[in-house]
Amino acid sequence: MYSAGEVAKKLGLSKDGLRYYEKEGLLPPIKRDASGYRSYSEADVEWIFLIRCLRDTDMPIFKIKQYVSLLMQGENNSIPERRAILKDHQKFIEEKISIYQMLARLIDKKIAFYDEALNNSNAKCVDYAEEWNHFREVLGGIKHD
Repeated sequence: MYSAGEVAKKLGLSKDGLRYYEKEGLLPPIKRDASGYRSYSEADVEWIFLIRCLRDTDMPIFKIKQYVSLLMQGENNSIPERRAILKDHQKFIEEKISIYQMLARLIDKKIAFYDEALNNSNAKCVDYAEEWNHFREVLGGIKHD
C-alpha cells in the first residue's frame, strides 16, 4: 500500500492532482488507513498511471471520465465503446505526432540556415523580412488548408 505522497512521487503528480482525479470521479474508491489517510494499492497506482497516460497525451477530462465510467462498470458489453474511445484517441495522437514531425523538420531547416550563416565568413546579417523570405523559399512556400 502507498501513501498519497508516495503515489504522487512515483507517478510525477502532486497530491492535489491525485485529489483532483478522485474528486472528478476518475478513480475507484480509495481505501483509508486507520488514521483516515488515503492508502493506494498497486492496482490503484496502475489505474492512476493509465489516467496520467491519457492526460499526458491530451485526452480531455470529459473523455477520460467517459472511459473510466465504462471501465468502472466492468461489463464486457462496454468493451466496444471503450475500444472506440481509445482508437479515436490513438488516431488523435498519431495526427499530433505527424504534425510534430513536420514541425521538427521545419526547425531542422531553420537550424541549417543558421549553421550556414555561422560557417560562412562572408555571411551578412539579414533582417527579419529577408530571413523569412529565404526560409519560405527553403520550405517551398507555406501551404494553407
